[in-house]
Amino acid sequence: MNNKIKTYSLYLVVILLITAAMSCEDGLKEEVFDQYAPSNVLTNKDGLEALLYSAYGYQQRKTGEFRNIQNNYLEEATTDIFLEQGGGQGPAAAQLQDFTFGPEHNWIGAMYDESWDAIRDTNLFLANVDNAETYPNRESRIGEAKFIRALQYHLLTKWFGEVPLITSSTPELYPTKAPLTELQKFIENELIAAIALLPVDQPDFYRITKGAALGILTKQYLNTKQWQNAANTAQTIIDLNKYELYPDYIGLFAADNDRNNEYIFATALERSVTGNTWMALSLPPGHPQPGPNFAAQFKYYDAFVNSFDINDKRREFFLTSYTKTNGQFVQLLGNNDSRSLKYWDPDRVGALQENDWPIVRYADILLSRAEALNELNGPTQEAIDLINSVRDRAGLDDIILANFSKESLRDHILKERGWEFYSEAQRRSDLIRNGKFIESALARGKTAAKPYHVLYPIPQTEINANPNLEQNPGY
Repeated sequence: MNNKIKTYSLYLVVILLITAAMSCEDGLKEEVFDQYAPSNVLTNKDGLEALLYSAYGYQQRKTGEFRNIQNNYLEEATTDIFLEQGGGQGPAAAQLQDFTFGPEHNWIGAMYDESWDAIRDTNLFLANVDNAETYPNRESRIGEAKFIRALQYHLLTKWFGEVPLITSSTPELYPTKAPLTELQKFIENELIAAIALLPVDQPDFYRITKGAALGILTKQYLNTKQWQNAANTAQTIIDLNKYELYPDYIGLFAADNDRNNEYIFATALERSVTGNTWMALSLPPGHPQPGPNFAAQFKYYDAFVNSFDINDKRREFFLTSYTKTNGQFVQLLGNNDSRSLKYWDPDRVGALQENDWPIVRYADILLSRAEALNELNGPTQEAIDLINSVRDRAGLDDIILANFSKESLRDHILKERGWEFYSEAQRRSDLIRNGKFIESALARGKTAAKPYHVLYPIPQTEINANPNLEQNPGY
């Protein structure tokens, strides 16, 4: 993280130089006549907008190949549903799956770095936004920046626990970690402030909205077991009357269905530069679908695929067998080799797809409120109804209140979340919240899994750069 602090000044200088160069045709001219002079770029609406767009890019994990996919690795590869084998990514994936990862793991470092890059940009933005004389949508933009910063601390604390809390554009050179309680209170307060500033609707579908901030706040409360706050915030989203369950689970994730009312918060991906590469990583060798498939292969455990009810429509995304282009039949189920094709784009360009990456869906809010209500009061008809609304779309029979205790309903909601949100980077957090993360790993033979693995290690490069930064226990 100290590496990131050292780059604040250099980063600002680079932005100033680039902006100045763009302001005139001859970069050698000494006089600058328009509004993009280096001295005022961060007091200018367009310069500030460029800085906020940069923060959006880091927040969406779009600055490097496979970044959004690496987020899924961190959230699913250590769990009971997903594994990756083959290709250049195989060894790094195996370390996550076998709990042999350490502070040198590149993907862990990449996720850590992306969060701090986004925090740096939002700190600079928030420190300068009031200096712009005219700035339409100023309040909304401040809300967006606060949301991005809060989201990064939400992710950092979820993955790494205690980290430095930096809100200044001129931070200390060697910061120490902040207590977890302080970080959590900051995340909550920052999201509450963002909610007050953000509109329910944005002109651009992918800009952050009030619903997105409420959604992340719901998940923050849920993961920190603030059950009443989680239940209340989920209800606030429901009461917006803006979001709904999309009627067709299969169509929900289609490449041409990006703007449906179930997506509360999503990463926008396109068939150029920042595309979704799920199919290339999931299609097995010799599959007849045109387009590339990588040597790295995304697979799902048999036990998870077999846990679905045979009538569950959510199971239909799994490829469990296929016939190769050479006519050879291949059985995938039974070999821990089933493939999730949740993100399907028949018009992909090379390996790049248009399917957006959902971060918060309305189904998540319904199941989150059901979980919180159960933790508060045990099984209630309202909680059962919320769960059944999600099950109904999947084509399943309703569950019945009389069949559950508080403990058994807790276990069922965890299963329901697995069936609903596989391939959406949710499973690790759900298992940890339910106290089953390490237990599950040991049950499937991952003997290296230890209690300290509920946190990832601070990247070694950051430990080396900052003498005040302590490594997480166990690493």
